[in-house]
Amino acid sequence: MGSKVGVSAPDKKPGFRDRLFGDKGFRSRMLTSLLSTPRLDQPDRLRRTLEQMILLRVTILSSFLGTAAWRIFSDGTDVSHLNRVCIFIATTFLISAINALALRVTKRPELVGYLQFFADMVLVSCTVVLSGSAMSHLLYLLVILGAAVTFQRHGAVIVAALSGISFAVIDSGVLPGVPGTAISTHPHEIFLAYVSFILIALVGASLAEKAQTFGRIAVAQAKDIDNLTQRQQALVNDSSEGIVMLDQTGRLISINNAARIIFGLTSVSADQLNGKPFAGLLRDLGLQGGEVLGKSGEFSDEERHLSLTHSNGGAEIHLAYILRPMALSHGEGKLLLFRDISRVKDMEEKLALHERMAQLLSDQNEPQTPHATSSSESPMVGESGAMHHVFSLVERVAQSDASILITGESGTGKELVARTIHMHGNRKGRPFVAINCGAIPENLIESELFGHKKGSFTGAVNDSVGLFRQANTGTLFLDEIGELPLALQTKLLRVLQERKVRAVGDVHDVPVDVRIIAATNRDLRKEINQGRFREDLFYRLNVVNILIPPLRERREDIPLLVRHFIGKYCDPDAVVPRISPEAIQLLMNHTFPGNIRELENIIERALVLGGHAILPEHLPEEVRISRSDRSHPDSDTSMPATRIVLLPLDLEAELSKLERDLLTRALETTGGMKKQAAELLGLNFRSFRYRLKKYGLSDSGGSDGDDDLRQE
Repeated sequence: MGSKVGVSAPDKKPGFRDRLFGDKGFRSRMLTSLLSTPRLDQPDRLRRTLEQMILLRVTILSSFLGTAAWRIFSDGTDVSHLNRVCIFIATTFLISAINALALRVTKRPELVGYLQFFADMVLVSCTVVLSGSAMSHLLYLLVILGAAVTFQRHGAVIVAALSGISFAVIDSGVLPGVPGTAISTHPHEIFLAYVSFILIALVGASLAEKAQTFGRIAVAQAKDIDNLTQRQQALVNDSSEGIVMLDQTGRLISINNAARIIFGLTSVSADQLNGKPFAGLLRDLGLQGGEVLGKSGEFSDEERHLSLTHSNGGAEIHLAYILRPMALSHGEGKLLLFRDISRVKDMEEKLALHERMAQLLSDQNEPQTPHATSSSESPMVGESGAMHHVFSLVERVAQSDASILITGESGTGKELVARTIHMHGNRKGRPFVAINCGAIPENLIESELFGHKKGSFTGAVNDSVGLFRQANTGTLFLDEIGELPLALQTKLLRVLQERKVRAVGDVHDVPVDVRIIAATNRDLRKEINQGRFREDLFYRLNVVNILIPPLRERREDIPLLVRHFIGKYCDPDAVVPRISPEAIQLLMNHTFPGNIRELENIIERALVLGGHAILPEHLPEEVRISRSDRSHPDSDTSMPATRIVLLPLDLEAELSKLERDLLTRALETTGGMKKQAAELLGLNFRSFRYRLKKYGLSDSGGSDGDDDLRQE
């Protein structure tokens, strides 16, 4: 079990508690605002603190005075006193406005701050006198604590001393009395209140200093954590290994740059990818086999391998990955660490292929293949699993007389299989007659198969026994049986059922003993559904079906076939020509639409051009081009077969990028010949040249075709 990695991955809008305890930036701002004391050398912070004190002053004094005014208004006892309270409330707002304006324009906010606290003390004193409430004396404490937070010890002591004097003046009854304003007239109680104010100022200032220290430490730690997080994120993004973080449902939390490059997501921002199902992203990219990455599995530090195939036939992506658990704030997720080993795997396959090819070509005394007869007996070459199955079927059916239907694409060697069956069966040494049913005119094929009597039709100057009687006691191979006309299919079915043939123009049937082997590159079941082939004839021929796989599905047989054809077209006494690793790799990556027949022609051509060495330049152009296209699937000039498109997007920008890529690709295909590139894109030259100038490609070199335009 791997070690858990703690990552916080928000999957919903965070609440107040999450923002307070989960957001490092928010915590640092709270600590800075609540704990740290503004220093006098930080005027902007001091201004903000003093503005907050003004707001606090207005709120508290308005509440006390408003309550007093409501009480007086309710009693209706002293209207003049109510007027004084209202005037004082307005005065408080006016002084606060002047105070706030002074803070905005002054260059010495600390001086305005001292005046502000002096004004607060005066306003509190007036509030105590006007409100007549014993609780109003506590407002002095708020002023003292505000001074302690703002100016620390010295400012707090000064404000406390002045507040104590004001408290003593009011409670001693020196001022003209307002009923209920005096709390006590005892001097020792006034003295205790004065000392209490001083002590509260000292304690508050001490706590403020400690709070400031703690705040600075907290801010420094928050900055350190932010720096560490940024460095960690930079390390993850700069890592050469792909890193993907998933939640417990398989949705993407984070993906680094290496992973985006591997999966072709560089054009999509990480924010657009986050929260999307990872397996769904792979499917949108046309990658199959990645479902296991989005599902829950066993965690392990052991490296595992995975191959992702493109649904459009592109190159596979081979990955080596490690799956580890990852602790999330809302459950357990997964951490995927992987690296692209496609190049390593491709290199290993190339080395193995080159070693095998060198061994095959160097050992001239070894039989050409374990599953082959001599060259005169039409050997079958192959060692793939599909060909082993064919060899097994051939070995079983060779000793019987059952009809056989061989299917497969053109050039796969269907006639070769038929000859091998004949040569390894009990009819070996007897006639093997082959006919291509699609190569003989429809009006002559009946006489070719069954024979004709002299004078039975124009041109029949002699008797003909036909191919069935020529193959008597042997094997008749009907190639391209799907091309046989329907009328002749009926006669062929009768011959297969009765084992008798009647020549054209004859009235007698002649018994024949012939084994029938048919072959076709068509889908006869589809031909039956479309009415072009008889169903009863199909079942008569398809007693045993042998499917020959195309060469692209058994690429591991290519080295054996190459060696076989080199030996076929070379003098046995001459030095065996060598084939370069690059050339064999080109052959291994070619699709071979013509199958084995195409490969044979390629090797014969290469031997004529190359002599003792077969190099890439000796191979046909279509082989080299097909390899070039597959070697650069992610190049800028190749068109991606599959793209992941996430809305919204800039359609004009996407179309411009596509048009530029097509123009560049056309120019590279024609070697910079602009007129030919325009023809490839189906544009007239003037329109093509306009588009080149539009995208800054007009200086890409090559002939611009101006001479041709003048001639036109």
